[in-house]
Amino acid sequence: MKKIVMTLFGTLLLASCQNELYTDPQKDYGSEQGAYIAADGPIQIFVEEGREYFIKDVKVGLTVKEDKACDIPLIVSDQAQLDEYNRKNNTSYLMLPAEMYEIPTVMNFKPNLAMQSIPVSLKDLKFSLKGDYALPIRLSKGSVAPIPGEEDALIILEKRTRTKALLMNNAGSERSDMFPQDFKVKQWTMEIMIKRSAYSANNRSIGGTKLVANAGPHDEIFTRFGDVTIDPNQLQIKTGSAQIDVPKNKFAAKANEWYMLTFVYDGKDTSVFVNGDLVASSEIRDGEYGLIGFWLGGANEYVREVRFWDIARTAQQIKAYTWKMVNPDEKGLLLYYPCNGKKRNLETGEITEDATKIWNWATYYNGDKDNLNLPMTGRFDDNGGEMFVFPAEK
Repeated sequence: MKKIVMTLFGTLLLASCQNELYTDPQKDYGSEQGAYIAADGPIQIFVEEGREYFIKDVKVGLTVKEDKACDIPLIVSDQAQLDEYNRKNNTSYLMLPAEMYEIPTVMNFKPNLAMQSIPVSLKDLKFSLKGDYALPIRLSKGSVAPIPGEEDALIILEKRTRTKALLMNNAGSERSDMFPQDFKVKQWTMEIMIKRSAYSANNRSIGGTKLVANAGPHDEIFTRFGDVTIDPNQLQIKTGSAQIDVPKNKFAAKANEWYMLTFVYDGKDTSVFVNGDLVASSEIRDGEYGLIGFWLGGANEYVREVRFWDIARTAQQIKAYTWKMVNPDEKGLLLYYPCNGKKRNLETGEITEDATKIWNWATYYNGDKDNLNLPMTGRFDDNGGEMFVFPAEK
């Protein structure tokens, strides 16, 4: 059985794992009767806040059909089970609060029934900025014993976000005094999500950093599409007195598509990721970077989820958070601009509507000059009232 990856639209239910699979574990179990959960790996579901969902994709099976009834108790929200999963997979899922779900405590099997779904109802969903939720489920011994290694499952609730996005309208934004004059970083990661209506002109900037006083191009971080030697839809980063041109067979930008562009310096190599996938890497320079300011180019048109870190994010982290928001309190996150027209109180965590600036939500550095001015022609666009959805619905 393969890992189940599902997407829910409203209360639409999509079922996996066919009923005939109840015979598979019997070969390995070596006993006349046993119970198991028909899923190999976590069940991932994208959900939105404020909606209700009914999940029927976690299935319990019996190795043998019998003409008598049986009961299988369920253990739900076992913190040790979730902690073990997080430890093994280097994840940080939070336990789904009890008030957000309903699930039976016992599965009742009628005679001649060999498999059925565990009904899980989700309601009043509200996510934490500290991470996504998970709901561990485990079979307990009732009138039938669980099969070792086949007795547990994990439902992972990934947040689907509906949000406004920053519309630049050909005017950029920058701060040349974001950090102190002597500010240096040994590593860095810059992530910028953009969407453009066309890629028809060269030298169309994306974003980057301002240099420390008396610094040269060796410390420059400058990203753009197009140059005199590459096509307008080719991605480029200039840094360390050199540059990386992403080959078109690795990535060629298309109009009206969202891209999360990630640039990473680990102290030796500079790498480029698009939507979580590595597209280029090169050893350009080593040593610390000096930087003092930060900027976003007006050619981006739409922008959201801009992040700058003083660490080299791993490929796993980059992929996992391509379309998701990150924890504003995470260590190493110097700048975090969700670009959604909302302000976050860095002391209390309260989020309020405020479209007067491009607000920084990060608390790790917490400077007093880390917000960007909204361009004179810029605004936070709601996509005709429908909002922009991440990850996109399919």
